[in-house]
Amino acid sequence: MGKWSRASGLSSAAFALFVASACGTATTDPGFTGNPSGSSGSGSGSGGGGSDASSSSSSSSSGGTTPGFGDGGGSGEGGVLGDAGCATATAQATKTPVYIVFILDGSGSMKQNNKWVAATGALEAIFSDMQTKADPGVGVGLIVFSDTLDKTHASGPYPEPGIDVPINFVGAAQDSALNARLSGQPSGDTPTGTALKGGYGELETYVAMTPLPPGGQKVLVLITDGVPTDNCAQNGGSYTTNACVVEAAGELTKASPAGPILTFVVGTGVYPSTDLTNFDPSFLGNLASAGGTGPKGCNPDENTAGATDLCYFEVDPTAGTQTATETAFENAINAIRGQVVSCTFPLNVNPEAGTLDPTKVNVTVDGTTVPQSPTNGWSYNNPTNPTSIVFNGTACTSLKSDASATVEIVLGCATVTAM
Repeated sequence: MGKWSRASGLSSAAFALFVASACGTATTDPGFTGNPSGSSGSGSGSGGGGSDASSSSSSSSSGGTTPGFGDGGGSGEGGVLGDAGCATATAQATKTPVYIVFILDGSGSMKQNNKWVAATGALEAIFSDMQTKADPGVGVGLIVFSDTLDKTHASGPYPEPGIDVPINFVGAAQDSALNARLSGQPSGDTPTGTALKGGYGELETYVAMTPLPPGGQKVLVLITDGVPTDNCAQNGGSYTTNACVVEAAGELTKASPAGPILTFVVGTGVYPSTDLTNFDPSFLGNLASAGGTGPKGCNPDENTAGATDLCYFEVDPTAGTQTATETAFENAINAIRGQVVSCTFPLNVNPEAGTLDPTKVNVTVDGTTVPQSPTNGWSYNNPTNPTSIVFNGTACTSLKSDASATVEIVLGCATVTAM
């Protein structure tokens, strides 16, 4: 099996609430803050057309719980929110979008141990999955440095117009462009600093285009196997003043709209490394840590066998077959995707509405009530003074896997709890 090690521990994406009254008018209800959504119906979802929409409507009428969302069943008089007549306001919860720039190392050393074939194969699979999910809240761009399609021959600047792929919604055209950019072959040096500068620059100045909404989380993902050969070159020692590490830290603290930018790192090399001139885990760990993505308690300088406290995602190409290595790359990238999309929905209640009654809040997915449950449903971030609703267990997993799911928060009816 290919080795992929990295503890998870980041939850960064936020959500905003857009409001419609329980009776379907497009005016903002005083119970919430935000903009009107214009959705109609009391507690019924407006997304997921076709047969899914019909199924959601039917489920809402019968008062059932959504398959995969919650423990099933429930107690409380708000079980059939649409028919009970108790709902006073309904807010549709919409995920904050995420803009991701992938930077892929195309230097000559990526030819070794099938690293290039495995990495490009994994990215192709990821992009295909993104196209299938058609999530309008995720935009992706791609920079590849030093491969045979790099007309600057590893000197930059990046991204190269007409060569690299700008950030966009991953539809059929974007998927095709991303795959075409992966069609080169490894060649040349490792200008990591130059590539990072270009990726950060693209994210800083990015303006969302339809169907991507504005105001998204900005994320850079570096996939590399080598030690930089440009201004970030360093072999061992302290990385606190390394140019790449300093830049990642700076991007993390930049104010909106330029930032903040999270920096994830996927390193592929023999681990632990005995040759820091070819593969240096400390550089990768310090870069990820400075970029705000190292999990709590990770060691940015870790380079010992069997370690579980790495700050970056490690894919050892010598630990298994090419297929296993490709799977390890996919696992790492999917873990990153999971970390930049959370299951937390803020309760943006208008102060003029007074104190929120936490015993009269319900959550629906595609029009069907999800019971309150700390193990497989939803719960408050703080039961005595709630400011957010958090999906738990399978309910969270199911929500992340369904980009078209419509989540709504309903006020006024007694909270439905798991039986």
